[in-house]
Amino acid sequence: MPDVVHFHGTYRYATREGLEHAIAQARSVLADDEAEELDAAWMRCFVMRGTVLTVNLTSRIDRFSAAAVFDTLATSAIEGAVEARLGEAHVDFFPSGADD
Repeated sequence: MPDVVHFHGTYRYATREGLEHAIAQARSVLADDEAEELDAAWMRCFVMRGTVLTVNLTSRIDRFSAAAVFDTLATSAIEGAVEARLGEAHVDFFPSGADD
């Protein structure tokens, strides 16, 4: 069973359309993932305001699948980052503009 991981941060996009496109791409990544524990419902932990996406997710989701989603969201973001923590330990970081 995956560990409980907390993802928190914000991304800013150049336009609202850019934000909506990033969310659509992230949903596509989720749809392509075959892991049963990943469900599109966890994306409800995303809050969109204007061109800013706020992430606040604590879940037992697979970290590798989540990393694919956050890498996708980060790629077209012009500012911001999301950090993943396991308890007090920093386990990953997804800065805007990530392309790897």
